[in-house]
Amino acid sequence: MELVGYYERCGGLDNVATVLAELSERMRGENLQVEAKRCPVAWIQRLGYLQELVGAGKLATRLLPIVEDAKEEAALVRSLPRLGSPRHHRWKLAVNANVEPDF
Repeated sequence: MELVGYYERCGGLDNVATVLAELSERMRGENLQVEAKRCPVAWIQRLGYLQELVGAGKLATRLLPIVEDAKEEAALVRSLPRLGSPRHHRWKLAVNANVEPDF
């Protein structure tokens, strides 16, 4: 969770996506759901999107019930403008940056 919450300190979203791709094989959906309930919804929105991006969609679907209750759309990169960026409706996310994992 902290990877997506503090992505600026973790080498950026490209690096975070690379790490998530490696970690997704070891993550357990049940544990992910429990931890997700303790985090800001924007983190979960970003995490679900990035997990789908790296091929861990099955794991990401465990987060959907939390995001469905989100009242606001989050920005993938909070420091960039949302205006004109594509929307990912499933994750209620303004995709205002391209993420390129290294795998």
